[in-house]
Amino acid sequence: MTVTVHRAANGHLLLELGEASDAAWHGLAALLVNEYKFTRIGTAVLGAGEQIHPSFQVPEFTLAAGWDNWSGHYLLSESAEGDAFIERLAASGAV
Repeated sequence: MTVTVHRAANGHLLLELGEASDAAWHGLAALLVNEYKFTRIGTAVLGAGEQIHPSFQVPEFTLAAGWDNWSGHYLLSESAEGDAFIERLAASGAV
């Protein structure tokens, strides 16, 4: 799976899974909930060529989640704490 991390328009980090399968996304979501103790908040929104998934939240920060035709599944940080987590997650090889 090709994972990329770059700075998004909001100034924070975006982790993109690219062409990874839905199974890979579900594995990452399970890892975040079971190992890192995130909870899911919000509801899914479906659109043409894009989806907004429920976000992942821990007390320190929230990661927005979704899928679109260009990025595949993604996690979007909204804070410096979230940026640090995305960097650690990407470096860990877990995704």
